[in-house]
Amino acid sequence: MTRDSSTGRRQFVKAAGLLAGIGATGVAAGDAEDTTPKDESGDRNGDGGETNDECLFDGPGFVTVESDQAFDATVEAIENRIEQSPLTLMTTVDHAANAESVDMDLPPTTLLLFGNPAVGTQLMQSSRSTAIDLPQKLLVWCEEGTVNVTYNDPEYLAARHGIEGKEEVIETIADALRTLATGENGNDTDGSSD
Repeated sequence: MTRDSSTGRRQFVKAAGLLAGIGATGVAAGDAEDTTPKDESGDRNGDGGETNDECLFDGPGFVTVESDQAFDATVEAIENRIEQSPLTLMTTVDHAANAESVDMDLPPTTLLLFGNPAVGTQLMQSSRSTAIDLPQKLLVWCEEGTVNVTYNDPEYLAARHGIEGKEEVIETIADALRTLATGENGNDTDGSSD
């Protein structure tokens, strides 16, 4: 079967244009307005402090923590924690602003991508498929007034990619992600989160 090279070229150009458009529409998280409502007590979900289970990701491999700060303050705090660590913040994607740019609505949803190649490379050396899940990501999202931070569970990723013999690295990454998401120092963010 002979393939028309001009058809293949048109499909490639369409795909390249789509990918370029996706990359060009990224909006900095700091440009978004804080829309997190609070009740009179300062509670973000309005139900006396209980987490709204409907807004938690319940699939395998996710770790979700509730933030005690407003949406923009949560994003800023995470960015500051990354900057104060040996990690590199690669990009921040404001999905809500991107949705707005095409006249669609999405509650506040910002993705931060960051990492440390010295650590991530170790995982990719163990299993090259790990590269699909790196760099690390933190998703800050708001649903019904509750601000959440979600990230991939490193132990789940190790199992997914068949990584063995890197338990200490995986544990260090898990501690770093928890610290970045919550601000609580289990172990210091020593740059091991990639």
